[in-house]
Amino acid sequence: VITNNQLIIMRQLLLTFFLLVVPQSFAFVAPPASSSAYAASSAYKRAPALALSGDISLVDQLTDPLLLQHMATGGALAFAGDVIAQSLLSESEEKSIPPKDWDFIRTKAFVIFGALYTGGAQYFIFNFLHNAFDQPLPRLAMAQFFFIPFCYYPTFLLMNPALRAGWEHGFGSEDAKVRQVELFSDIASQIPTTLLRNWCFWLPVQYVQFNFIPAELNVTFTAAFGVIWNAILSWSTAAGKPVAAEKEA
Repeated sequence: VITNNQLIIMRQLLLTFFLLVVPQSFAFVAPPASSSAYAASSAYKRAPALALSGDISLVDQLTDPLLLQHMATGGALAFAGDVIAQSLLSESEEKSIPPKDWDFIRTKAFVIFGALYTGGAQYFIFNFLHNAFDQPLPRLAMAQFFFIPFCYYPTFLLMNPALRAGWEHGFGSEDAKVRQVELFSDIASQIPTTLLRNWCFWLPVQYVQFNFIPAELNVTFTAAFGVIWNAILSWSTAAGKPVAAEKEA
């Protein structure tokens, strides 16, 4: 049975999602009916994948305003997603956003990861996929069956425990090292189950992404759906132990 407090949180979740996604929807013209024709357009491939040689220097690539915009978007949506997820799982009698027992350090770790990986690394990953593959299905397969299990989750597994333990106990301290091992073990034990849920949610979402969403909005699209992903995953595990690796693809 869904309580009134849960309904309020669900409405706030939907409002947050639409406030973040709808304005972006008016920033581009819808692609032609043929996704293959659109993939061949110059606008679709205008952002290069990260390269260590060529006409554009590494510094210029890393200071690209579009990249910085994506990093800010990734961090902001990671903040929204984790706050909503914690609100859904809060044990406090009074439900609110943020919750009364808000773990701010956990949210900070998600924001850093969201900015650096969701907004930063995926900017180059998605551009590589668009440049390397003309069809959406190979892009989808590479994104979900290579980059997610072999890049996304290992990065999350190394970064999140280190940041949280360091902020809680001081970087380099013995207490931080012990806490980092605890968090690492907890997150690692949940990754297989989380990965299966990830594929159930993100395969259809990224099918739409690689077929219909312009390359320059791929990061925003996935980060926005990451807000919903966090909430769904947290809600589905509410009866048990919270899943730590609850960020998106």
